[in-house]
Amino acid sequence: MLSFDEMREIFQRTRIIRKPTYGIVSGYHELPYVCLGASFEAGHETTEVRGKVHVSPRFVIRPPHAEPSYEEIFGEDNVDAALAGRVFGFLGFRGRPVECKSEHIEVQHLDVSLDRVLSRTLDDLERKEDITTGVIITPSSQYYPVSVERFIASIVEDEFSV
Repeated sequence: MLSFDEMREIFQRTRIIRKPTYGIVSGYHELPYVCLGASFEAGHETTEVRGKVHVSPRFVIRPPHAEPSYEEIFGEDNVDAALAGRVFGFLGFRGRPVECKSEHIEVQHLDVSLDRVLSRTLDDLERKEDITTGVIITPSSQYYPVSVERFIASIVEDEFSV
């Protein structure tokens, strides 16, 4: 498990190469991403993680039947009967009410240099006229979720600073 300082270092060293070119403030949005970094798998040069993050930068109130419940996450002793809603945030979202979940993750270990994979990825997105997919370079592929968090935090910061 990483220490807070190690997570912070990964967070700060993450490079956001490409962001979506539209706003995410209103509604609930799906943000596809490609996260690239040096492979942590022996015999490969690059690790590529493709996924989609669902982000809502608003206070979320869920009906009781929606999973998971507050009690399931924080335990029975920490449940307040008067609680009407939940707000989840990540390390990079200080003071921002954001709910975030990640789905559709695909991990590949490639025998191609990081620079070549990055170039190929950017060319492919441009050819498809994809304006929604972000591209991230992580300093630690094994802990890529910290870099994905940095990507989301940068988008949320841009949206709230307008």
